[in-house]
Amino acid sequence: MRILLFFLLFACAARSSAQSFGNGNIVVVRIGTGALPMTAGTAQPVYLDEYTPCGELVRSIAMPVTVSGSHRRLTLPPASADYTEGFISLSEDGQYLALGGYDAATGTAAVTGSTSSTVNRVVGIIDATANVNTTTAFSNRFSTVSIRSAITDGSNVWAAGGNGGIVYATAGSTGTSNTLLTSTTGRCLGIYDGQLYATSTATNLRMTRVGSGLPTTAGQTMTNLPGYATTGGSPLQFFMARLNGSDTVNVLYIADNNQLKKYSLVAGSWTANGTLGVTGDKYRGLTGTVSGSDVILYALRRNDTGGEIIQYTDNTGYNASFANLKPIILVQADSNRVFRDLSMAPQAVSPLAALKTSNSTTGFRVLSNRKGPLVLAEIAASEPVRGMINIYDQNGRIVYTRKVTVDKGIYRYPLDMPANAHGLYFASFISLRGDLITRKFIY
Repeated sequence: MRILLFFLLFACAARSSAQSFGNGNIVVVRIGTGALPMTAGTAQPVYLDEYTPCGELVRSIAMPVTVSGSHRRLTLPPASADYTEGFISLSEDGQYLALGGYDAATGTAAVTGSTSSTVNRVVGIIDATANVNTTTAFSNRFSTVSIRSAITDGSNVWAAGGNGGIVYATAGSTGTSNTLLTSTTGRCLGIYDGQLYATSTATNLRMTRVGSGLPTTAGQTMTNLPGYATTGGSPLQFFMARLNGSDTVNVLYIADNNQLKKYSLVAGSWTANGTLGVTGDKYRGLTGTVSGSDVILYALRRNDTGGEIIQYTDNTGYNASFANLKPIILVQADSNRVFRDLSMAPQAVSPLAALKTSNSTTGFRVLSNRKGPLVLAEIAASEPVRGMINIYDQNGRIVYTRKVTVDKGIYRYPLDMPANAHGLYFASFISLRGDLITRKFIY
């Protein structure tokens, strides 16, 4: 059913480039054509610029500026009060990008302050072949305030903005067909280990968990991460990673107070591991990828006056300061253009195994793409289950192992595969109650 929904959602997309994003490339949200004057608060065309890790422009993908059937416009102002619009997020499985904007014509003045019943807030979903879908819209959310960010798993959408809280909707829904999860202010969103996270500047909240898992019902509570400051700062985009053999995310990188900060989860508390930059750098956008024991960070600096893409390579590892890292400037925005945020490019993942066996209430499969490094284990459980994932090479040697604990539902876990060791592998999931499911896949 989910695969069918993906097909229906993107088959009639407003534009299709039929060209996959490059593996390891960066996608940058750019506002403005370079020709039109960049008037603060006025809706401008939006582009997703794809760059190689070396800063070479691959192509520019335009967001729609005219309505086409059920597809809305998606425009953004080049400047607002705190430059917190236009943040883009990558789905946990790495297959989809999502960002929020306005169903407004270019040149619309004071678009952020418009009522959402007149200017609907829109979520754009972009898949790995650059199909753009803007059929998801809100007519009752984020009215007279900004829509800051959105994230999707392909079927569901979560959005945050202004003082409008955090909203859930199914992809393709419009009008008032959505749920206000919490009225507490959210800024940037991320999903890691099947958990929705959000930055915030609400009272006693800065870096938070939103409810439990991926919430879809009202009345959710935002909980500040233990150890992270509850006052001060201005947290925005963030990236989380697993280092030191951890089964779950244990390192956090975040753009906070216009600087970049690193934290590690130590004995249940997030411990500060240094700061990069000064407040004048205005770091607000951040993404990253893990390469072996290194974390490659791409940050967006000074996104209010053009912007520039900065690269850092953090080789200090888990619970070690990264304060002495040196920046590399990859790209600088041209005049009359603004870089607002950035993300790693999405990648298609092809399922190579059946979902479940007939003798188990737990489904297990591996999602792999021969052209890219991303490999995911997917567990579908009809009831809570604990177990172990093991990956074996053709000689029967274990190359990866991970303990998992899941509630009822579907969960995906990234697998750390050996670098540059592509070929046939075997994956097994064994639960504590004795279920054993084995799959083979090509990496």
